[in-house]
Amino acid sequence: MKRIISVLLAAVMVCTAAVIFAGCGDGNYPVTVANITIDKEPEAIVVLDPSAADIISYMNYDGKIVGRSTEVDQSYLSVAPDFGAAAEPDVNSIINSGAQVVFAGDKINDDAVKQLQEKKIQVIKMSLADTPKELETNYLTIGKILGGAVTGLEKGTSSYEKLIEHMEKLKIEVSSSTTSGALETACYLYVDDGSLRVMTSGTYVDMLIGYTGAVNVAVNIIDGNVEVNTLRIANPNYIFYSDEQTLNAIQSDDVLSKLTAVTSGKALQVSEKDITRQGLTALATLEKMIGFMHPELAKKATTDEAAPQAQTPAQTATEAATQAATQAATQAATTQPANAAPHSEADRYDIKITDDLSLKKGDEDKGDSKDVWELQHRLWNLDYLVGVDNVTGYFGDLTEQAVKDYQKAAGFEVTGVADNKTIKALFMSDAPKGVLPEGVSNEP
Repeated sequence: MKRIISVLLAAVMVCTAAVIFAGCGDGNYPVTVANITIDKEPEAIVVLDPSAADIISYMNYDGKIVGRSTEVDQSYLSVAPDFGAAAEPDVNSIINSGAQVVFAGDKINDDAVKQLQEKKIQVIKMSLADTPKELETNYLTIGKILGGAVTGLEKGTSSYEKLIEHMEKLKIEVSSSTTSGALETACYLYVDDGSLRVMTSGTYVDMLIGYTGAVNVAVNIIDGNVEVNTLRIANPNYIFYSDEQTLNAIQSDDVLSKLTAVTSGKALQVSEKDITRQGLTALATLEKMIGFMHPELAKKATTDEAAPQAQTPAQTATEAATQAATQAATQAATTQPANAAPHSEADRYDIKITDDLSLKKGDEDKGDSKDVWELQHRLWNLDYLVGVDNVTGYFGDLTEQAVKDYQKAAGFEVTGVADNKTIKALFMSDAPKGVLPEGVSNEP
């Protein structure tokens, strides 16, 4: 977690070498970012840094990825070859992949960097964004490197705006569903160098907490050191923590262990992996946090692992029952009350259903479009598409069969083509749920 609060290097992107690619003059290239000048769009890249991979994928540049590190373990990138650890990657495999650019973290071995430089392969060290502004800069910088000064910059801008727009929609959902008017409070705790710390105001995690509709109680803490009495007085409604070490530190403290969020089971593990990946995973993490705080808004998580709910040492039967009810509400989140008027749920997804939107086998998300991905997301939520790994953005055989199964259940003509009528009905709140084969689970 130390990387989250580290000061960025001289720029958001620090390049270990400069390289000139043979180029063209179409307005996109040559392009200069920080101390790197690129004359030609990179066609093949290797991504060693998980957060960079998340952003690259969210921007639909993942088609350029020809290799990844073991740490880049997002399921939707698993098709790319594994080139070893991020700190000590398989240099020969990277060279043989034909990659022109490697996106690395700050822990990459200096010798590996030297060997890649000798082969004229650009190594770009990514610094993790700690603030919303730095996050935006990362999007713009990656866009310019991979798409050019015009097209890439536009894609970086629109992708970041799309990310924030989606988060705003989630926050509006929370505001619309909350009738009590009570102000929710929360904080994020983690352990760094043996000390318990808290995410403060102005950080990326503070931004996520804000989009849950809650207020970060650490807003006035300056250096991130946990001030026990401050947290005791603030007594947050919810606590998010990074790992078991952090939970143990909370439970072993005489004051923190008695906070209402801890004793009532309102503490949720949100791992460093979840909290430091700032593309698609960022949305899934925010949905998970909101779903924990507001079970009626819970959706199936789209990250690779579901975060466990904290268990307090002396959990009572009543608290256990409350947790069970919360989990049941989460699992039933897509089920509408019998008397609820049918309505479109498209605004809960990143899709705009125009009157001419139609998708079929062979279609693939390109540019800023996420239509295929969201179609698959909805099919998966309704149990027609089995396995979150099959939410890929490419309309293949499995998606075609899932559409057929939905069309059959909805009483439509079974074609496998998601025509406009099918898509509009699929995203309605009263869309029929699929039936999974016996023994098959569709949880992430």
